[in-house]
Formats: sequence, C-alpha cells, structure tokens
Amino acid sequence: MRRRRRPGGPRARRPGPTPRRPPRRPSRARRLRPRRRPSSRLGALPPRPILAIAFAALAIAPGLAACAARSTPKPASRDRIAIVASERGAQGARLVAIDEAGDRQFELVEPASHVVRDTNPAVSPDGKWLAFMSSRDRPLDQTSLWIAALGVAMPPRRLTSGPGIDAHPAWMPDGSALVFASTRDGGDFNLWRLAIHDGQPGALDQLTRGAGHEVTPAVAPDGAIIYAAVTADTGRHAIETHLEERAPGGAIRVLTAGPADSSPAVSPDGARLVFARPAVHDGKPDSELWLMVRATGAITPLIDLPLTDESGPVWSRDGRFVFATSVLRGAEGRVVFSSIIHVDLGQPRPVARILEDRVGAIVRLTPALTTARLDAAALDRDPEYLGELARIMTELIEQQRGEAAAPAGRGGAP
Repeated sequence: MRRRRRPGGPRARRPGPTPRRPPRRPSRARRLRPRRRPSSRLGALPPRPILAIAFAALAIAPGLAACAARSTPKPASRDRIAIVASERGAQGARLVAIDEAGDRQFELVEPASHVVRDTNPAVSPDGKWLAFMSSRDRPLDQTSLWIAALGVAMPPRRLTSGPGIDAHPAWMPDGSALVFASTRDGGDFNLWRLAIHDGQPGALDQLTRGAGHEVTPAVAPDGAIIYAAVTADTGRHAIETHLEERAPGGAIRVLTAGPADSSPAVSPDGARLVFARPAVHDGKPDSELWLMVRATGAITPLIDLPLTDESGPVWSRDGRFVFATSVLRGAEGRVVFSSIIHVDLGQPRPVARILEDRVGAIVRLTPALTTARLDAAALDRDPEYLGELARIMTELIEQQRGEAAAPAGRGGAP
C-alpha cells in the first residue's frame, strides 16, 4: 500500500509536478505518484468484491502493486500523435491523443454540445484521417460513421446516414475506402464498403449477406477482410461466434471453429492474426488474446490475464506491439474498470502493461495507432498491468470505506 507523508497540520497537497521515478531498487520502497480520486470514472462495487479482486491480482502478480513516481510530462506536441483512444468523461466518450506513458495530450475531435459516444477510432494508412463511430446527432445507443482530419480538436464530418446502426470502421490498405458493419439493410449486421476521397464519402457497396451478423472487420494487406460471424445456435439456445475471411474476389472461408471468437486484427505483414477467445479459469470463462498464423491456422495464447476480459486488439505499424481494451468486471458481470493495455512481442516473455494517465485511473477503451513511430523504451517502462490494477482497486476500496464512514462520523459529532 502507498505511504503518504503527513505534515504537522492537516494533510497538505504538494504543489508542482512530481519527480521522475527512481531506478528500481529492491531495498527501497517505491514512492507513488499522487492520483485523482477515481470514483467519478470507475464503476462502484461493494468493498468486499473489489477486495477479492485486488487480492487475486496481488496473488497473480506479487510485488507489483506499487508503481513509482512519474516525471513531469513533456509538453504536448501538436505535430506528434502516436496513440488514439476513447476516454470516458462528463460529456460521454471522447477521442484523445495519449503518449507512450499513458498521459492525455489533447482532444482530437471538436467537442459536441451534448453527451455523445465517440469510439472505435481508425487512422487512415497515410495518417491524415481519423474515422470513428459516434452517436452525434443520434440517441446514445445508435451510431453512424464520422471522419475528421487527424489533429487537435478538429471539426468532424458525418459519413453515413439513415436509421441503421453503423459501427467498427476499418480502412482498406490503400486508404481508398472504409469497411464497416451496419444494419442498414434491415435486421442483421452485414459488412459494407464506403469509398473515401479526401475525407468525403463516395460509393457504398454491400460485401456480406450472411445468415447472422458479420461484425468487427479487419483488413489484411492483400485486401482480404477478416471478421466475426455471429449465428444463433437454436439447439443450445445460445450464440456462436467464429472468424471468417472474405477474399478480395468475394469468396468466404471459415478460419476458426468458435464458439466465441471475435475482434480480429491482422498484423502489418498479413502473416498473423490476433483475436479474442475465452479461456476458462477456476471454472469461469474470460476473454483472452490469442495469436494465429494465417498460413497454417496454428493458434497459441498471446497473453493470459485471468481476472479481466481482453478484446479489440490492434497492431502497431511495425508489428512489435499489440494494444487492446481490458475490462475488469464485478458482480453480475458489471464493468468496474476499462483500460488500455499493450504487449511487446519483441520481449522474451510477453507482459501486459497499462497505459495509465498521471492524474490517475481513467476509463479508456478502443485504442488505435497512427503512423508515428512508437517509443518502445517508454512503453516498456509502463506499469505491469495486474499489479497496477490491484493498486487501483485497493485505492477504490479505501475511498468507498471512507465515504461510507463519513456520514456516521459527521452525525456523531457534538
């Protein structure tokens, strides 16, 4: 647990930026950076379930619950945008640029005048355009496709219209079109292709007409589209999900047997595929990331994080890093916390690390990468995920206990 210095009087806030973390020394306790109270951004749970989660994380990753002080952040450069994410706030979900340390730099899209959900960003191959799904001009549970120039608080333009739901945009390798999932044909989600020229929408073509849903498309360098096919298993009264591939000529083949495979992402060289698939831990399934070799179909685990659900993976442009959304769930499957993690495939032992803002735990999801070269050394200095997650949950427990005790304390005062 963190130790705070207390001056002689009431607790004082230390002004100014915190110093850079010192080198790790086993003989010295690490100091923690000050953090914003997380209650406005984290889902609330009774202390007992959170405590169990925190202890479980500590058991899996002993000695990792503390993280060291962070240095003063570098001034945000408006010429460099490396990582894009959707961040939850008072106005819904907004798209922000974050650096390799996890610190927010600035908002990427001009804010709306009302609460909206801007999620699932996709940066064009030339790095000029940011496509995303948004509830702007619609109810919060409905989305269309929008686009904006990649920059600071850029004005967005709506790409699709109509009553259907449009979601999960992915760029064609040459940047000539977006592939996305839509219910515009009525009923199920199918895949569509929308031509894009200089940020303007063009011709629209339907690509799939399956018996169920086709969602979360990813496009390989050769133009093949890999997606999750969702069908109803009427015999078991359940939903079955597997991965399929649509060749540029339109032929479709099944890639995985399911029954719950989703969120494919193709490596920059087209040779590998990362996707989400459940793994069973202590008799309970949770979503993990798996790696498949496209040529052989061989599948192996990429990372094993028993306490959380991982989905929506994306590759860095050089193929070294995989980023994803990781969700911690509490009672009845309710989301407690969502964060962005990354795995360095260049390391001998894959380790999940968290992109965490210096102000504290902020709910983030659906990462995207730009054409900027990533600072690998900075990413490898990010906190290891499970240990930091345990620290975040422990802090939330302390806060909830304090809030629960506060009314009684005030009521009992003379």
